[in-house]
Amino acid sequence: MKDLLITGCTSLIKNDVPKRLPEEIRPVVAGKDCAHRPGKRFYHTYPGEDTFSQLFDVYSFSCIVFVSGYADGGRGYADELHELEKTLLLAIHSHVDKFILLSTEQSQNYVPVPGPGGAELDRDYFQSAALCASQEEALCRFYAGRASLKTIILRLPYLADSSNSSNFLGSVFRQAVQKKKVLLPCHAYDRLDFISQRDLAALIGRIVEEDDDVSDAYYVSSGYLHTFGDLEALLRSTDPGMKILYENNADVINREDYPKRLRRTYGWIPRDDVMEQILNLYQRYTASAGKKRRTLSDLAEALLNRSGRVVGYAEMLIVFILSELLHHFLGNDVYFRFVDVRLFFVVIMGTVHGIRVGVVSALLSCIALFFQYMDQGVDWTLLFYNVENWIPFMIYIMAGSVTGYIKNKKTEEIRFSQEEYSLLRDKYIFLNEVYQSAMENKGEYKKQILGFKDSFGRIFDAVQKLDNVLPQGIFLEALVTMEDILENHSIAIYSVDRYERFGRLVACSNQMRSRLPKSAVLEEIGDLFRTVREGNVYKNTQMTEGLPVYANGIFRDGRLVLFVVIYEVSPEQYGMSYMNMFRILCGLVQTAFLRALEYEELTEQQTYYPDTNVMHTERFMEILTVQEEMRDRQIAEYVLLQLEETDKKRISDKLSRLIRTADVIGEGPDGKLYLLLTQVNQESFHFVESRLVSAGLHYHVTEKVGG
Repeated sequence: MKDLLITGCTSLIKNDVPKRLPEEIRPVVAGKDCAHRPGKRFYHTYPGEDTFSQLFDVYSFSCIVFVSGYADGGRGYADELHELEKTLLLAIHSHVDKFILLSTEQSQNYVPVPGPGGAELDRDYFQSAALCASQEEALCRFYAGRASLKTIILRLPYLADSSNSSNFLGSVFRQAVQKKKVLLPCHAYDRLDFISQRDLAALIGRIVEEDDDVSDAYYVSSGYLHTFGDLEALLRSTDPGMKILYENNADVINREDYPKRLRRTYGWIPRDDVMEQILNLYQRYTASAGKKRRTLSDLAEALLNRSGRVVGYAEMLIVFILSELLHHFLGNDVYFRFVDVRLFFVVIMGTVHGIRVGVVSALLSCIALFFQYMDQGVDWTLLFYNVENWIPFMIYIMAGSVTGYIKNKKTEEIRFSQEEYSLLRDKYIFLNEVYQSAMENKGEYKKQILGFKDSFGRIFDAVQKLDNVLPQGIFLEALVTMEDILENHSIAIYSVDRYERFGRLVACSNQMRSRLPKSAVLEEIGDLFRTVREGNVYKNTQMTEGLPVYANGIFRDGRLVLFVVIYEVSPEQYGMSYMNMFRILCGLVQTAFLRALEYEELTEQQTYYPDTNVMHTERFMEILTVQEEMRDRQIAEYVLLQLEETDKKRISDKLSRLIRTADVIGEGPDGKLYLLLTQVNQESFHFVESRLVSAGLHYHVTEKVGG
């Protein structure tokens, strides 16, 4: 089971894509539009949030799909490049196997600007969106090279789905329905291509399942050749009076007519010709658009819900008029003489609608009181200069301000509590979903651990790989198997001479090639040699500089013939279980190596020419093939010499005292004799060269037999 994370502009990826992925792939969708998506493993989070990184603690993602906001003719979204970079960093930190960027083919819509000598100096893009999309691809390539993250860039055409509500095709349908006028971006003769969600899901599934691919960029095509003019003809068939306009933007993309590279690499074959489904999709869109039309009552209700302030001021005017009428008709009544209707109006408005409406209501009451004084013959100068007359005005303003402030304070407290509750609710929902997913993972991981990842399964796999009759082949498979199982890349294997005085490097991890000597004097590593010679695993508990952390010997008839060392380990690899696993693997190597030596002794007559140590062609070519593979994997080196002399007996006698036991003399398919010097490179060859010259041997260095 492989976990797949889909993030970025997830609104372009409909639910059909996760549903149509193979059963061996478990999709997890995390985006801003996932709050209302039905089903499991849809998380309302995105790379800009802290909760996004928690998904990597729950799932072991083997692949991440980042959907660019510039795909499907989009214009991107805020902080998109930052979110892409954060997702890439999380992928690198979590050791994700593969990163897929769903980009747009418009990223290649540019004209190269030539410099001196005809080299490309710059790129002249026709739209800013194309430039931004190319920057996202460049960012992916940067991290692919810097962190060895396998990155696949898919340059998509326009997307199509059953609803087509928010994509390019949806915008075309929307213009056709609402405006009866459609604006297309390019020329009528320019190519127009669509890819269906079903084909996209099949492509993503094949890319996730493929392990032998490399980082690359691909054009995704349906394989059908259509133009914008074909789309125009289909739209006009629905409404002959529809107006079709073109922006006439340049299109110089060197796209593929058929996705041959995708078919060759992933075996993907597109199935759907979306252009044949355009009329059916248009009918679906118009039917759904008719259902979404609002009635007059719906619009009125929406206006009331969204215009709270307008409603508040309207209520204030109505209540103000009623209060003035009540004051006018009942102001002289003895029962209402001690009741201030205007103050009652101000208090009601401030209490119900807050400080703004309360202050405005107080001002209206002040204006009404002012005109009442004028009607009673009070001069405005007397009203202004007599401080006692200010008291009603101050009371109105104070009443409106205080009641409005209390209302606003309570409203803010309620709103804050609701937001806090909503935030906590979202967090608990998210944590509950993560917990449920973790419980599902527990059962699946248990099966995987009991199956392949268990030590018994891995040891069985190691036994099968070490089943070889060539000692050189066992060195290769032993090193590769140990690196895989022990999760370590500082391993070396040394052969020991018959007198147990020298150790000769036969294979080592790539990163240790330049750091390890080709030979070691065993007396100089006394503690290590004594411990290994006694049949125990050496552990560098004193952290002695220059000595490996672990070492273990391989014996034949009580004599040390090989020893395996691990130079560097991480802190969690200092435990007893790790050392025991190292001991077990060395035991498997010993069994396989001794079996290969016994086979070599039994077949010595078929391996060597009589009375010589010159190998027959078949066996020599087998050893040379293994050495070539070890050199290609950068775990060993060799130099191949073609000898001019062809007398096997004389060559055997001359070289028997000059070469080491690990070196090989053999006859090639061309009938000439060759000398294979293992763990020798061009820099160290001069040490051997002096001995060969002094013996009077004539030769030349070659890369291959017959070369």
